[in-house]
Amino acid sequence: MVDQQVAEGSYEEALADLGTRLTRLKAQRGRPSLRKIEARAKRLFGETTSLPLGTQSAAFNGKHVSIDTLILIVRTLLSWDEYGEECAPPDRRAPELDEWRTRWTAATALQSRRRSTALLTPVSSERPDQDAVMDRERPQGESTPAPPLRLRDKYGLPIVDGSRAVYCLAFSPDGRCLAAGGADGTMQLWDTATTRGGGDAKPLGAPLTGHLGPVYGVHFSQDGRYLATGGADGSVRLWDTYSREPVGDPLTGHDGAVHAVRFRGNGSQVVAAGADGTVRQWLTYSLKPYGTPLDGLGTPIIALATPGSGLAAGDANGLVKWWPQDSDKPTRFLAGHGPVFAMADQAFALAVGHASGAVYVRDTSQADAAQVMTLSPPGSAVYAVAMLPGSSRLVAAGSHDGTLRVWAQQDDTGPFVAELHEGPIFAVAFSPDGTFVATAGADGDVQLRNFTVELLGKAPHGRRAFALPTAARPTIPRTPAPAGDDHPQPEEPLAMSAVHYALRHGHPVALPPLHCAHSVRAVVFSPDGRLLATGAEDGSVQLWDSRTREPVGARLTQRGGTARSLVFSPDSRVLAAVHTGRPVQLWDTATHELVGELPAPTGSIRSAAFSHDGKVLATGGTDSAVRLWDPATQEAVRGPLIGHGSPIESLAISPGGLLVAVERGNRAWVWDMAAWELTPADDSLQPLLSAGPSVTAMALSPDGRVLALGGLMEGVRLCNLQTRHRTWTMIHGSHVPKVLAPKALAFSPDQKWLAVGGEERSVWLLRTDGGDGVGAELTGHCDTVRALAFSPDSSLVATACDDRRVRLWTVPHHRKPEADAMQTS
Repeated sequence: MVDQQVAEGSYEEALADLGTRLTRLKAQRGRPSLRKIEARAKRLFGETTSLPLGTQSAAFNGKHVSIDTLILIVRTLLSWDEYGEECAPPDRRAPELDEWRTRWTAATALQSRRRSTALLTPVSSERPDQDAVMDRERPQGESTPAPPLRLRDKYGLPIVDGSRAVYCLAFSPDGRCLAAGGADGTMQLWDTATTRGGGDAKPLGAPLTGHLGPVYGVHFSQDGRYLATGGADGSVRLWDTYSREPVGDPLTGHDGAVHAVRFRGNGSQVVAAGADGTVRQWLTYSLKPYGTPLDGLGTPIIALATPGSGLAAGDANGLVKWWPQDSDKPTRFLAGHGPVFAMADQAFALAVGHASGAVYVRDTSQADAAQVMTLSPPGSAVYAVAMLPGSSRLVAAGSHDGTLRVWAQQDDTGPFVAELHEGPIFAVAFSPDGTFVATAGADGDVQLRNFTVELLGKAPHGRRAFALPTAARPTIPRTPAPAGDDHPQPEEPLAMSAVHYALRHGHPVALPPLHCAHSVRAVVFSPDGRLLATGAEDGSVQLWDSRTREPVGARLTQRGGTARSLVFSPDSRVLAAVHTGRPVQLWDTATHELVGELPAPTGSIRSAAFSHDGKVLATGGTDSAVRLWDPATQEAVRGPLIGHGSPIESLAISPGGLLVAVERGNRAWVWDMAAWELTPADDSLQPLLSAGPSVTAMALSPDGRVLALGGLMEGVRLCNLQTRHRTWTMIHGSHVPKVLAPKALAFSPDQKWLAVGGEERSVWLLRTDGGDGVGAELTGHCDTVRALAFSPDSSLVATACDDRRVRLWTVPHHRKPEADAMQTS
């Protein structure tokens, strides 16, 4: 915890204290010179590490440096022990660094307070005392001293030690999760799905920790996969909502606290604003800065919104700045109404809450400022606003006096008012379907209420969803066995009977998924059915027991190059792993040892396939060539087969020796391996398809007769390879979905099913034997399905997705064919 003396002193005094402590640490570690510190940092943390002498001198002399620079200096100094001997430096998350981060945060907060005098000054004499509510529960005449202050929050209100205040709320896009960030630096996720049936909202695991100080902003990405948070420590953090783990390192750059954070557009960018008056952007997937910081002219920015395609920011001087898309020059509007504490948007409507107590709504698509609509001011500072999803008609505002006010913009009547909290309301959020409204504030309570029932007069004393009693779960009584042996009860458990019933009636059953550390790009069953292999985005390859779903041994490969393709040899003894930019590795599946690597050709390998006798391994890659190897010796068995110039994306070999290769774009090639001896000089791939939609996925039927291709615009097409005709027929049926740009295709070994997966998050099981066109839709993934694989007995299908889960599904039993059937040419 920051010393009270530091927290209540001036910004310069806090920096001087930090410099003194840093100098003392340097003396304790042998008094290394600045040049020695610089050289030591490069040796420990990489040649790109920068610790210029001037920057070090500024830190030791009590001048401001970034938190990253301070921690780098401290870690370097701690790489010498008390006797000046070299030792291992602490990890960047080591506990001994916490005090340094806390002191830096406290100093930065003092700087923010010095810059933000407009936040602490009442706009008019009518503005209520901002500390009155915090003290209104204290009995008259009581002389108990106030607890010591650590710092002030983004509204200028004091944060006392042990504060339970909750500053931000956000619903996930599906409405099943509510995120709440508070003064203790943690982020708690709540499961809200059960509240619709009258149950409790339950916490989803332990709180997310990492911020050093209050969390002021939270926002979900559009697909719900990521959560962005920003806080008083000046950092922005991304969290994976599936694994609940941080994504990469914190995003830094702000000089002071981060007050607001948002995902922009389709979630490809993270936007944050804070006490230094700048708006910074990062790319979500690379975590790299995007463009130059948008300059808010130095005034602390407290609120952000993204109406339409633009970006709006509200600052402590009462200005709302607007940046059109792809512009770094802001325009200003809504000036002169006091500090902007909150903003919300829907489509092109922007709601702005001010310290004066007024809420303004503007149509950002109109250039005329006269389009601004003023809602009845509540007379108390507005710290939070929200707009009903899908509509800009209803606006909700949370105020300093603990009340929630809701206006209907076209209604002449006054706002609906509900007193909900003991103290200021800091956050308001509507659920995506508009059914619930969540509020949180200085009292530490998070309240979730049915908006239409509890807050619009039908139930004025609505209950808190977090305190509702748990509904009793009904139990299924056990049926007693009848007397005698005329009708004996089956010994099969009820669960097994239910599974068998579902399968007999054409319904797949989902097994518990495999949880992986990264997105899975390849999945395959071994031919003997004992193993399931998965390849991840980080390059790791893991073997799993197909029955128990438990990992078998350690990872075969660790990191380096995305796993593009995995293929077992016909005897299941060898697994070939294809990684981007690396040689193809051959692994012994029994000993988990590397038994060989194929010489790296020009370019990167993208796909591989074993012949059905296991004597040949074919590979194809970015150099548009297919190469044939002897897996036992890792030597080429003939020259490369040259394609048409585009990368080879997929390979397959039929039982009859027909090799099919698909190039990126719109070409599929075929080559008859059985004709080697007849035409040994023939090294060309014969075109099978040279025009049509872009190919996104390929699968060859087990008998080698039918080729399935997924196209960018045309869904899935089939071709009969025996006729070699270039006539393609769409899969059709009474219920066949239009699966655009399939990312993965797979035939079942019994050739009754074709599995199709892609960006729709569902996997479709399509009948190929004359049954109904659609057998089942497998739902449960939260992102793009990248890979599919059937078990050798066709009873299971594995589906791999960007959501870091591999799901296993039992495949329905065969049903009687119906009239409307899928056909092939």
